[in-house]
Amino acid sequence: MEAQGERLLQELLSHEKSLVGKVQDARAKAKAAFESAQTESVQILEAAKAKSEEIAKVETEAGRQDAEAARETVVNAAKSAAEALSAQARANRDDAVAMVMEKVLP
Repeated sequence: MEAQGERLLQELLSHEKSLVGKVQDARAKAKAAFESAQTESVQILEAAKAKSEEIAKVETEAGRQDAEAARETVVNAAKSAAEALSAQARANRDDAVAMVMEKVLP
């Protein structure tokens, strides 16, 4: 009976060592999986940051170009209006001079 108890105790110890080994293996695998996930998440975050910076640059440049086009449109419209007013002023001046000349020199 004592021998049988000793044998059962040895089997129990062996089984416990086996379970401890399995737990340690599982912990090592979990740690490796966690570290791998951390590394991958850092890479994904860095890629997303780079992509967002690139998009911001593209959008900023597009906004700058739109603003420049709008400025050019306003400037061209102002130039056209100024030229029209100048032409009208010249025409009015010529008409005014002619009227004055008619009044002064009948």
